[in-house]
Amino acid sequence: MLVMVAAAVLAGVPAYAASGSDSSGQPGAGTAARYGEQVIDLARGWEGAGACVVWPEMLEVPECFDTEAEMNRRIGELETGMAASTGVSTGTRATSGSSCASYLRLYDGTWYTGAVLYLRGRWQWFNLADYGFDQRTSSYRIGACSARFADRRNGSGDRYPTSLTEAYDVAPTMLSGWNNDVSSVYIT
Repeated sequence: MLVMVAAAVLAGVPAYAASGSDSSGQPGAGTAARYGEQVIDLARGWEGAGACVVWPEMLEVPECFDTEAEMNRRIGELETGMAASTGVSTGTRATSGSSCASYLRLYDGTWYTGAVLYLRGRWQWFNLADYGFDQRTSSYRIGACSARFADRRNGSGDRYPTSLTEAYDVAPTMLSGWNNDVSSVYIT
């Protein structure tokens, strides 16, 4: 029965990794995610989850966990599996001139507290409303590739200063006027 319900939910919610520059394709579209034994719609709420992974190259749908530590263990498993299948390390260092294994962690609270959204995928805009994280970012950590933040969907509207979103930048708080004001992000 649970499998049938999960299949129905997944069929009714658009894929989260559509091609092109938009992560969902439609404004207000939901994003199915696995959270324990259930499937949730991130755009409607995290239903108790404290950390979610969005990694289109490795996961069919995002996966959510109670804690960031649980999420980190899963990320480690995915990186180990990727390294074993390709023979290339997938840490936060560049793996070649044209690609780098990178991530962006967005936190709902200052000083890297609260819910955390882990995004991993290059050359596309992630619309945070699709993941229930629109205008919630209060702190962040950037991996090996720089990122861009915008206050509207698909990179439109005002942009956060790129001098503060370069590779390996971290910010325990956002600049004045930007707390809870990021709606889309891009990883270069």
